[in-house]
Amino acid sequence: MNIVQVDDFQCLVEAATKECDYPVFHYWKNHFEEACRQSIEKKLEIMTSYADELSVFLNIIVKNHLEEKRPMILEGDFISPCLCKKLLEDASIKGRVACIFVTEDSKDQIIKNYEMREGSIQEERAELSFHYNNWLKEQSQGTDIKLISSRPWETAVQRIMETL
Repeated sequence: MNIVQVDDFQCLVEAATKECDYPVFHYWKNHFEEACRQSIEKKLEIMTSYADELSVFLNIIVKNHLEEKRPMILEGDFISPCLCKKLLEDASIKGRVACIFVTEDSKDQIIKNYEMREGSIQEERAELSFHYNNWLKEQSQGTDIKLISSRPWETAVQRIMETL
């Protein structure tokens, strides 16, 4: 099973595209100070727009893996519920795709996760991640997208496998 990280495609599209063609891919990097001053709602809008725009590219990767019959797990922050819905509703691949979002409902835990992973407390970033988490849950309601709580961590993989 291939694990494909969306972060790799994020790096690729940011390097291979121009801001004039794909402004959302370059906003944070080229306008960081402005981005930091935005309201949490505006930051969430930028993040969700990024995910929706990236979904065009990710759809190509998923379809390629399906065509070549190479199973994969697509993992990362910028997987759009719109992409999942599109894939799940595609009759030609029915039953060959599952979409699962791993969620974390505690902003304090998200802060701790960033601190453990990156060595610093990032409250504003955690706030955005918390809002993005809630947006993912809202967008998944009434669809075949599955939601799995990240905790308890010890059983997360088992619970994901049971969902499949």
